[in-house]
Amino acid sequence: MSPLFRRLVPAAVLLSLALVVSCGDSQNTALRTAFLKELGEDTILPTYREFDTRTETLASALAALEATPTEATLTEAQSAWRATRSPWQSQESFHIGPSEELHTGAAVDQVPSTTGIDSLLAGDSSLAEAAVAELGANRKGMLAMEYVLFDADGGNAAVLARLTTAEGNAGARRRAYLKALGAVMHKDAEAVHTAWEPEQGNYIAQLATAGNSGSKYATQKDAVDEVVNRLIACAETTELKLSKPLGFATGGTIRPEQEEARRSDNSLKDLGDTLQGMERVWLGANGNGGLSRVVAASNKKLDETVRGELAAVRSALEAIPPPLRTALYNHRESVEDARAALAQLRATLTTEVVANLGVTIKFNDNDGD
Repeated sequence: MSPLFRRLVPAAVLLSLALVVSCGDSQNTALRTAFLKELGEDTILPTYREFDTRTETLASALAALEATPTEATLTEAQSAWRATRSPWQSQESFHIGPSEELHTGAAVDQVPSTTGIDSLLAGDSSLAEAAVAELGANRKGMLAMEYVLFDADGGNAAVLARLTTAEGNAGARRRAYLKALGAVMHKDAEAVHTAWEPEQGNYIAQLATAGNSGSKYATQKDAVDEVVNRLIACAETTELKLSKPLGFATGGTIRPEQEEARRSDNSLKDLGDTLQGMERVWLGANGNGGLSRVVAASNKKLDETVRGELAAVRSALEAIPPPLRTALYNHRESVEDARAALAQLRATLTTEVVANLGVTIKFNDNDGD
């Protein structure tokens, strides 16, 4: 503070200003502490518990399909796959801590090498759980399962024919592969879930006590930075899931092969679930907390802007006639509207929210794409 300012402002006013700043800092710290605790307890932990439970159900359904390949067991396995996909997509916006350290994302949701999978299935190498666990990430996880479980063109009749073919042992190998994939992914889900559980890995405490002794996060800012950076990365990745098949990198030529979950026609549901995760980070699990409460304490207008942009993304996604693979051609404008809404949300998060919270932007996996 300048000497001139000190002379012009009475001592009592200076004391009042100091108290306001001090109280503001204290309130801000308390709000962030409450946010981090709430995020872990009400959003992250319940989501990973759900993901663990649903992967167990999926593993059982794939084991039943392996033993008895029928229309009924195939449909059950497909339903279990879709149910498992939902919490996984939701966690994209808070994919921090253990999921990063355990490389759960690569294990669960890597873009598959279809030629690699075909080569594996055509060979005679072991497809036991232990052997499949050692495969590269592009031959494991949910999208590898999708490649074998679904056929958007031929339908279940084509899938079942490949699972039951008597030619050599091709059908048996496909079923064994699916069974092993389910078992491996359940272990991955169990590992990330237990890492967060209070009575086990207790990472939830690491997040809640950020800045205190014993926490992985040396400062509270480090934890908030990680959460906000992840939220921004999620918004960017979600935008790319539309801009890539729209052909933004190829002069507007539609690239259907760039649609992520095209075989199951689950892409729009995936996007909605991912948005739900972003909403929970911003609004809290019950709609009245999250980063919204932290930001609104100093800038209600900015909070209202982000709330409006989240709602605009949801409205735009819901306006796309399913499935996405046909909407890309027949309702391109609606897909472009959703992409634009996501781009606007990302821009606001990257600029105004970052400035409001004093976040340090870090590079993410999409930088340089």
